[in-house]
Amino acid sequence: MRSVLLVFGVAVFGLMPAAVRAQDTSQVTAVPMPPPIPAANYTAVRPGMSEADVRSRWGEPIVVKRINEWTFLFFRNYDETNVGFLDVVFLQNGQVVDAVVRGSEHIYLGQSSSPPNRTPEATPPAQRPDGASSGAVTGVRVTP
Repeated sequence: MRSVLLVFGVAVFGLMPAAVRAQDTSQVTAVPMPPPIPAANYTAVRPGMSEADVRSRWGEPIVVKRINEWTFLFFRNYDETNVGFLDVVFLQNGQVVDAVVRGSEHIYLGQSSSPPNRTPEATPPAQRPDGASSGAVTGVRVTP
């Protein structure tokens, strides 16, 4: 195998123009390796993980809700009285798609739909088009 690679390398090198072969390679620098992942990221959850991956990182949830293709994993964040809710991981079809996290020991590497710095705001009800009525129901017959 080594001789095949050597022959292939010599053949490719022989096909290179002389100007390319003669270039000075003393200025070539190696690309540095990325830094190692910090230990805290070994407990981080990211989009695409499975339910088993989440459980292996954050432990057993205190509540699990399943509705159709959706699974909601609720975890203690030990600040429920101040933030008003548990940490929750949203899975669709068995894969993490979102998380709302307030606990300092929980890390979510995706784009949360409710980041910690977000200020709560009311969502006003949709306005009806001008002239729209409340939608009286007609044609219904009730028999006792």
